[in-house]
Amino acid sequence: MFRRHVTLGNVWAEEATLVGLGLVLMGLLAPQVWSFQGSLPITPQSLLVVLWPLLWGWRTGTASVVLYLLVGGAGLPVFADGAHGWQHFTGSTGGFLLAFPIAAVMVGWLAEGHSNVKYAKGAGLLLLGQLTIVVLGLMWQRALIPVEASWWETMTKLFPAILVKCALGTLVVVFVGRLLTSHKTAS
Repeated sequence: MFRRHVTLGNVWAEEATLVGLGLVLMGLLAPQVWSFQGSLPITPQSLLVVLWPLLWGWRTGTASVVLYLLVGGAGLPVFADGAHGWQHFTGSTGGFLLAFPIAAVMVGWLAEGHSNVKYAKGAGLLLLGQLTIVVLGLMWQRALIPVEASWWETMTKLFPAILVKCALGTLVVVFVGRLLTSHKTAS
């Protein structure tokens, strides 16, 4: 969405910088857990893995997400709540983790396919990415662990957190968009 605004003079340097920055931000922010009174805790992990491709395109975003997953699998505590290790890819959270690159490709590709993505479309793409991660993750989780709650009950509980993440992501998209366009007009 904003990839064309980043120009360092060397395409490889631009890509490496954005991928590295994405990896660092995911590594620092994704382990956080936000708790609100009376609701499920919210982690920014799934937001970050769809936000980065929305901002910078599917190649850059997906590369950051794949590196993030590799770093977490290798032992750095970058997954939600500081989790790490390869066992998370085969356990009940595996479907969510494996859905991250799928959602990253989808959101980034759709954002690139519409060069004039406006903020409302960006919010819609964030929602689509979040729902992709949740549905694929829950399918995996329910295949491993029997759950009594229906899909509707589960999604009803998760949807407020998904909307909060999408709202925060949309604010970031607006902020980055305004920052980049104001910087370009000031130059």
